[in-house]
Amino acid sequence: MSRFFATDRNAPDLPPLKATVPVGKVYRHHRNPEQVILDFAKRKEMDLICMAATQENGKFKIPWWSLGGMTGRIIRQAPCSVLCLRGQPIKQQDWQRPRFKHILLLAELGPRGAAPLLKALPWVHMFNSMLHIFPLIKDVADYLPSEIPLREVAQLNSTQTNVLLFANPARQTQNLMAFLKQTQIDLIILPARARAELSTPLVSDILARLLADTNSPVLVLR
Repeated sequence: MSRFFATDRNAPDLPPLKATVPVGKVYRHHRNPEQVILDFAKRKEMDLICMAATQENGKFKIPWWSLGGMTGRIIRQAPCSVLCLRGQPIKQQDWQRPRFKHILLLAELGPRGAAPLLKALPWVHMFNSMLHIFPLIKDVADYLPSEIPLREVAQLNSTQTNVLLFANPARQTQNLMAFLKQTQIDLIILPARARAELSTPLVSDILARLLADTNSPVLVLR
């Protein structure tokens, strides 16, 4: 892992990275690996848990209708944000640091969208990214007229912010998947509220669908 971190660490378009990093091992000591991970994360006050899902016989293991399994349980109980990505075999000489040139944030455009927006901004500034904001519209009627316009978003650098608009905004899931099919996104930031709004209990989980239908890592935001 230290050799991987040292690769491409001085790239001019990326923030500086240490030549080596400390790496520790966590040993499974009982039958529930997710409990080992959760206990360790709480005890060490972790900032982020990374979960890699793999493919088997060319088919993604996680079904689109439900995340389930160990990953699902960890996401539900984790004390911090969880980064979900698709594990892919790669040779060391072919590995490059992620650029995160395009980041997609699913958030409301009113006051409740401010918290996830503020958490996403450090990533945008650090990697000099374009932030695409996918607006959640379910509760727009609850806002005052003065709160609905993109005042919070408009104060950001317009060259780094792209608020997505659609002809039929009520078709949120279809609009989201169509945008992801047409646009290369390097990171999807999914707040808990956005996941709940775009998922249907026992029918579909938007996180599972994003992981199954795209190659973008998904950051489940706490």
